[in-house]
Amino acid sequence: MEHIFGLVVVLIMEIIYEASKSPKVPKPLRYILIGLTILFFAAFFVCIFIAGIWTLKKTVPGGIVIIALGLLMLILSIRKFRKTYLNRK
Repeated sequence: MEHIFGLVVVLIMEIIYEASKSPKVPKPLRYILIGLTILFFAAFFVCIFIAGIWTLKKTVPGGIVIIALGLLMLILSIRKFRKTYLNRK
């Protein structure tokens, strides 16, 4: 059951991502889809940082590693977002 749920979430996120890049989709709808994508990833990163802080209380090196990986993924996601949506020609 969890594999089906994961597949559905990935499929929906791919559809939203592709539709938000398409110039055939009306601008207001594209902006809403971009906002949904940002909210999804923001929730994901908040969960990673909360897990890192929670782990930091138990083991310091493990918490630092989780927080560092979360920061790395956040930086790479921001770069990808800027490349995809803001630096379009």
